[in-house]
Amino acid sequence: MKEKLLWLQNYLKETYDTPILENFLGLEVSALEEGKIVYTAKIVDRHCNMYGFIHGGTLASVSDIAMGVACITLGKKVVTIDMNISYIKNAPAGSIITAIGQVVGNGRTIMRATGEIYCEQQLLVRSQASYFVTGEFGEGR
Repeated sequence: MKEKLLWLQNYLKETYDTPILENFLGLEVSALEEGKIVYTAKIVDRHCNMYGFIHGGTLASVSDIAMGVACITLGKKVVTIDMNISYIKNAPAGSIITAIGQVVGNGRTIMRATGEIYCEQQLLVRSQASYFVTGEFGEGR
């Protein structure tokens, strides 16, 4: 793993020990490379709607985080400017989900990324988003 990605992985571990949304969601980094990240998370009751299934807002948040962090792997600070999400299937509390974020456009001011969330082999969500580049992201920043 490149030094930059190793630093990012350590930064994420430290950050995810603080009370931020990623911590609430229980995201764990499974794989990290330039332009791509894979998270896993166990879905618990606090992530679910009144029917006991993963809340759409939970899935949208996980998608946005995965796509945004995929952008960060390329050393850029970004904020979401638009996002489209398609809900395909749902899963109940107790499920383990896998979220994949991947950069598909690496512009100087605008980045584009895609996201997919799975429960086992079943596709739950497909998403895409645009991100505005606000600066560089890296050690000491």
